[in-house]
Amino acid sequence: MAATQYVGKPIQCWVPPEYTGAWEKYAETYCFIKGSYYLPIDDEINHNYSQREKIQISYYQWVPLVLALQAICFYVPSFVWKALNSNTGINVKSVLNSAAMVRKKFDKGTRSAQVNKAATHLVEALEMQKELKTSSFFLTSFGKRKGVYLTGLYLFTKLLYVLNVVAQFVILNAFLGPQYTFWGLGILKDLIAGRAWEESGHFPRVTLCDFNVRVLGNIHRWTVQCVLMINMFNEKIYIFFWFWFAFVGFLSILSFFYWFLATVFKNFQRGFVEKYLRVTGVISDYSTVRDQRLLSDFISKFLRPDGVFLLRLIQTNGGDLLVGEIINALFSRYRTKLEERAPSQAVTESPDSTKL
Repeated sequence: MAATQYVGKPIQCWVPPEYTGAWEKYAETYCFIKGSYYLPIDDEINHNYSQREKIQISYYQWVPLVLALQAICFYVPSFVWKALNSNTGINVKSVLNSAAMVRKKFDKGTRSAQVNKAATHLVEALEMQKELKTSSFFLTSFGKRKGVYLTGLYLFTKLLYVLNVVAQFVILNAFLGPQYTFWGLGILKDLIAGRAWEESGHFPRVTLCDFNVRVLGNIHRWTVQCVLMINMFNEKIYIFFWFWFAFVGFLSILSFFYWFLATVFKNFQRGFVEKYLRVTGVISDYSTVRDQRLLSDFISKFLRPDGVFLLRLIQTNGGDLLVGEIINALFSRYRTKLEERAPSQAVTESPDSTKL
C-alpha cells in the first residue's frame, strides 16, 4: 500500500489540452496532497466552492500511517502485560516452560520426577511473589499480599484488548468519515444490493479537484477530474479489516468474561482445582468438615487466585492430564506437610504459606 502510494502513481488527473507535462504533474501532486471531492457523474457541480470543500476526501494520503498506528494499538496490551508482569514476582514464562517439560517425558519414573520439579517451580514462584517487594504503589503491594496481582493484571490486559477493538472502530469511522454507523455492514449491504461506489460514494475511484493558478497576476481557478487508483485497494483492505475487527472483538469479549468468571469467583476457582483432584482420585470422598477445610485452605491460602490462575494457564497450554498431575503433586505435598504437624495445629492453624 505504501509503495503504491509513495512510489507509484496513486492519482492521475485529466487536465486541459493546453497543460504541459509539468503543469499536469503539478495538478496531480496538488490534488493528491490537498484532497479531492466526489460528485456523482450525473449531478451538477456546485458553483459554491465552500460547499465543495465540505465534501472533500482527504483520508487516502494517510492510509499507510493510520494502518501503522492501528498495528501499534494492537501491540499495546501485549506491551503492558510484559512490562508490568516483571513486577509480579512470578516468571510466568518460566513456570509454563517448566510444566511443558513434563509433556516430553513418557517414562513413568522420569515423568513423575519432572512433575515434582514443575510443582516445586510453581511453589517457589508463589513464595517469591509473597516475599518480593518491588513497588510502593498500594494496589501493587496489596495485590501481591493477597495473591491477586497477576490475576488482576491479566484481566486488565484482556480488557485492553477489548478496548483496543473499540478504538479500532472509532479510528475507522473518524478516519474514513462514512455515512454509516456500522460502516462494514453498510458496505456489505451495498455490495449485495449491487450498489456500486458510483452511487454510494464510498472509496470513489473518480473525483474532482479544484486549484488556483496565478498567471500574469491573475488567478485562474481550475477544476480537473482525477482517478484515485489507490481507492480500489483501500476499499478491499478496509472491508476486510472491519469484519476482522468485529470477529476479533467478539472473541476478545468472550475471552474477557471467561477469564473474569474463572479467576474472580471463588466457586469457579474451587471447582477447577477440585475437579482435577477428584479425577486423579486424591479426594474421591472429601465429605468431612476437616477435609473440606483442608481443601479450602489449599486453594484460598496456599494457591490463592494467582496460583489457580497459573494452573489454568498450564491447563490451557499443556492440557488436562498435565495440570491434573501438577495439582495432585501440589496437594499431596501440602497435605503431607500439614500432617507432619500436630493434628490440632493442622486443622486450626492452616498456614497462609507453606514451604513445600
